[in-house]
Amino acid sequence: MVAGSDLLRYLLSVSGVIAFMLGIALWVWARPASRSARRTLLAGALACGILSTYGVQYVVARVVSAGFKPFAAADAAAGRRTAVVVLGSGGFDVEDWSGRTFSVVDPAAATRVLEASRVFALIDPAIVISSGGTARADSIHRPTGETMRDALVIVGVPADRILVETVSKTTRDEALVIAPMLEAQSIGQTILVTSQTHVRRALGAFRAVGVRPIPAVAQELDRRKSITEWILPSDTGLDLASSNGHETIGLAYYWLRGWWRR
Repeated sequence: MVAGSDLLRYLLSVSGVIAFMLGIALWVWARPASRSARRTLLAGALACGILSTYGVQYVVARVVSAGFKPFAAADAAAGRRTAVVVLGSGGFDVEDWSGRTFSVVDPAAATRVLEASRVFALIDPAIVISSGGTARADSIHRPTGETMRDALVIVGVPADRILVETVSKTTRDEALVIAPMLEAQSIGQTILVTSQTHVRRALGAFRAVGVRPIPAVAQELDRRKSITEWILPSDTGLDLASSNGHETIGLAYYWLRGWWRR
């Protein structure tokens, strides 16, 4: 699943689009008289343009995340020991000349951290679990769970209320690892914080391991854009296309493997 996800994200990236269009261009160069090659080049360019248009992908993302609303305090039952689980996304690491490193969360993780702090202020849960390892065992990057923990403290969540898990590599892993953590903490109610496009697959993954959380969707979709950003191809549009494709295929894959439940 990780390898397939990496391939999809590459294909729906600026690098992937360049490689795709370069391949078609070489075909046209090798067969200049081929009408099918020229048509393929035009179709490829149009497809890339549509895929990378933020307005188009925004509509797709709204369909992917349909049925979920912002979390409200009334969504949680009073008097129950509650955990807020924040699912990991990724981060960025930088290094200076002396070898010191500094890590920050990526945009998706940042929205989840901010939503978790909002939920924390609303319901004052017993614990917050900051979840997320690295996709590969040989990764040199800091685990997302640790980076998000630091961000959670910055936005007002007390450090002594945060538990961190850094073992998981996928959403399925997170469900498997966190379920026994919740049991060990005698948790009677779980609030699951993740991105709008990810929430459907994440909820199903946790239900498949016996946890039925209440969703708290982080506001992932940015409506504060100029008209040109909405209608012209951009790397932001490609990023959202990657998320939409990843979640659509991932949901089908989890369902086929029996890792997703309603």
